[in-house]
Amino acid sequence: MSLSTAAVAAYAARRTHEALLRVVDELTDEQLTRGVGPSAPSIAFHLWHAARWADLLQSRIPAMTMELGKRLREGREIWEAEALAQQWGLDPSSLGESANGMGMDDDVSASLPLPGKEQLADYARRVFEATNQAIAVVDDEQLQASCIDLYGRETSVGAAVISHLTHLNRHLGMIEALRGVHGLRGTATV
Repeated sequence: MSLSTAAVAAYAARRTHEALLRVVDELTDEQLTRGVGPSAPSIAFHLWHAARWADLLQSRIPAMTMELGKRLREGREIWEAEALAQQWGLDPSSLGESANGMGMDDDVSASLPLPGKEQLADYARRVFEATNQAIAVVDDEQLQASCIDLYGRETSVGAAVISHLTHLNRHLGMIEALRGVHGLRGTATV
């Protein structure tokens, strides 16, 4: 059986999103937010940042090409649509570029007062599902199409999707490492 490149990318995105949710599933609120130093972000931060990044991607995929715009409804971040920064008592201007944690000072990201696991995991779950749905409509032809990525650079849709996967896997690895530092089994694999 031969799979298209787009099918492999969609599968990899789904698996990465599932792993991110799985590694925090059993954690308590305290374990999620426990720091390891004044400039090392918590597991909660890494999950929030990964979810924010996915939210940004899923909201922008429809505008990446005219064809994707036809296949998907207009993109909107769940974060913005539900005013989650305000609901969670966060100042959007302190959350870095695109209010997603990019460019935040380490000490600020390490002390970011995120909500408990239930709210944070619910947001991540909904965002990851929306991102999976958006990536699922990208076929091999669209993977090769030119677009502007989340950094504002000209690239291809495929490169933007792969960039998302590599970025989220870096944060998954950080979560795994932090779990190990906290004395828990670190790996996301089952």
